[in-house]
Amino acid sequence: MEKDYSSVPPIGIIAYSDFYNVPEPKVWGDYWFKENLIKEFRRLGCPLDNSNPKILLHLFGEPLKNVPADTYNILWIHSHPDWITPEILCKYQKIFCVSKHFNAKIAKMGVDSEFMMIPTNMKPATAEKKYDIVFVGNTKNNKIRKIISDMGALPYNIRIWGWGWKGLIPDEWYGGEYYENDKLNMLYASSKIALNDHHEDMQREGFINPRVLDILASGGFVISDGVAGMDELLDNSIVVYNTPEDLSRKIKKYRGDNDSRESLADRGRKIALTYTYQDSCLKILRHIETISAKLSL
Repeated sequence: MEKDYSSVPPIGIIAYSDFYNVPEPKVWGDYWFKENLIKEFRRLGCPLDNSNPKILLHLFGEPLKNVPADTYNILWIHSHPDWITPEILCKYQKIFCVSKHFNAKIAKMGVDSEFMMIPTNMKPATAEKKYDIVFVGNTKNNKIRKIISDMGALPYNIRIWGWGWKGLIPDEWYGGEYYENDKLNMLYASSKIALNDHHEDMQREGFINPRVLDILASGGFVISDGVAGMDELLDNSIVVYNTPEDLSRKIKKYRGDNDSRESLADRGRKIALTYTYQDSCLKILRHIETISAKLSL
């Protein structure tokens, strides 16, 4: 029987996509990060209240203009590490970060932080292979992303979904602006290879794109650029490329090597499925329980 968390002080959750007037917020990764947290907190019976919270959970994509002084503030840093400063950190009483590498930098700023990766809610799927290569992600400032540029013009069955791609890639590659989140596991399972990449600052500071967990948890196989800590976290289940020539070689190899592809995907899936929203929410709730009585929240 699960513990009753109905007496926990009400939690408010803020993500950077809350502040942008975009026609389709569902294309933002942190939209689903927040929605999945809300769903799990509610399942656990935890009260949520964005209008008058006692606990503020800020999913850091960018700084808040005003961090409330009358709430207990929790920061979960998942992107844009270059924007993190000691002045920002001092406004929060508890800090989580998805990068172990960056935790060390936070410590040098005189602040304690704890590693917590963005979890996945993807479920393993079984599907016939329909595509050779898929990529789901928006363009970067309406410019082609490096991994797609590095891939070049390969003669394979390729599909790309996300904002800004139309006109940047061959028409036959273009899948659309958005792929339904609740069907992503079937997409990843139906492709021989799913590509992943990282923005420059995230790669430099060891921020692993949570997309890799989604792909692996779905039963997919990933080729990605490298980032500090990824091999350790996922037991070398991600194939990493270094140059365009290396990417081309590895796509060709793994497209035709079903056994190696499935072995790596199976290893990665087992690890990815251990990063659950339940565990993350319980970790946050256990911390809140340790401080709520002390602070009379």
